[in-house]
Amino acid sequence: MTENRVALVTGGAQGLGFAAAKRFLEMGFGGVMLLDRNGPGLKDAAARLRPLGRVEVIEGDLMDVTLSARAVADTLAAFGSLEVLVNAAGNTERCGLDDTTPQAFERLLGVNLRAPYFLMQEAVKPMRQQGSGAIINVSSMLSHGGPPNLATYSASKAALNVLTRSVANTVKREGIRVFAINLGWVHSEGEQALQTGFHGLPENWAEDIGRRMPAGRLIMPDDVAGLFAYLVSPSAHMMTGAVIDYEQMPAGVFDAHPALAPA
Repeated sequence: MTENRVALVTGGAQGLGFAAAKRFLEMGFGGVMLLDRNGPGLKDAAARLRPLGRVEVIEGDLMDVTLSARAVADTLAAFGSLEVLVNAAGNTERCGLDDTTPQAFERLLGVNLRAPYFLMQEAVKPMRQQGSGAIINVSSMLSHGGPPNLATYSASKAALNVLTRSVANTVKREGIRVFAINLGWVHSEGEQALQTGFHGLPENWAEDIGRRMPAGRLIMPDDVAGLFAYLVSPSAHMMTGAVIDYEQMPAGVFDAHPALAPA
């Protein structure tokens, strides 16, 4: 029953994590545990979501390798079960071959790969006991390659996709389904801060760039929440291990160069 389902969502203070939590509560979930390192953001997110249902929070940095076990244990203590895990937290640090330091490499792989790995390791324990569960890992279209300044990030997401398929194979006969979503360009709070603060784009950058996209705008977190809802629903019961490209253009294709356009 939907009203008895509980979700643990990392990166839940804003963006995709918040959108996932909101959609689950709208679906009638019995509770959502939000995990994020942003304490004030968590408090605000919980206040906004609680009119929809029961929400608890865990403040912590996923670079802490002990947090995965604690997050699952706290979720079980608070709600008594865990049916859905969404690994939405991510590090999008800009660095590539020439400027990735060992510290940056550790941060990117720590948040984008190690944390989801051990969260899944812990989450499948109660899921196995109940014979059901769904895990969604938020990945990136850049896992197909990516630009030079995001080479390390891209590698972390490519590894996450392989891990997704491997875990899906491991638990495929235990009622647990595992997915990854390769996201295209999403206009979230974090992306807004990154593009204006780090890259120096104007406040209206998303509208300007969005007009050039096939749909006339960038992807919004609420768009992706619809896919979250589908993947945890009975409609997706017969699928697992899928790595889904959620993007406006197929991977590996481009608009024709003006020089190649018909005369």
